[in-house]
Amino acid sequence: MHSGIQAILLAAGRSQRFGGDKRFAPIAGRPMALHTALRWKAVMGKALLVVLRADDVELAALLAAQDMAYTHCPDASQGMGHSLAHGVRCRARASGWVVGLADMPQLRPSTVLCVATALGPGRIVVPTCDGVRGHPVGFDAVFGPALMALKGDQGARALLLAHPQALHPIELADPGMLLDVDRPDQLPNSGSA
Repeated sequence: MHSGIQAILLAAGRSQRFGGDKRFAPIAGRPMALHTALRWKAVMGKALLVVLRADDVELAALLAAQDMAYTHCPDASQGMGHSLAHGVRCRARASGWVVGLADMPQLRPSTVLCVATALGPGRIVVPTCDGVRGHPVGFDAVFGPALMALKGDQGARALLLAHPQALHPIELADPGMLLDVDRPDQLPNSGSA
């Protein structure tokens, strides 16, 4: 893996379908967002940046207590694209970015590392499980300007559609890359780690 690759973990959503702030839903005795961030930190170390909402005091304190970097996105309420653009701008000098979601607590840390390792010039690395595209997605630095210009709630989907020649799929046996938590009944058992 190139040492200049940064991990951007998006944790600024509003949890509208969950019925409460899902980022604080307990998993293995910790809030889901912290649980997921710790799994990312295990493989990305200091190269991890967690993107929060402007008013996220409690979650920021939890991340700081674990020596994790975070940033407050002032326009996170306008959609995931804004949060992603903000995170990439904060790490603009990176050689590439691995972008993921804090509501995917079952994603294996090894998957994050595999995506980072597969990044190369001009590539958008997309992990798949049984042929189904999942997260996180890796972007080479050449896509930085396009990522920093994102807006709205579509994230980087349009970027993938606009650059099919850049897509570099990697098949991994990790069903966690497909499982995001939108409702309480989708939470993994509290014993999973």
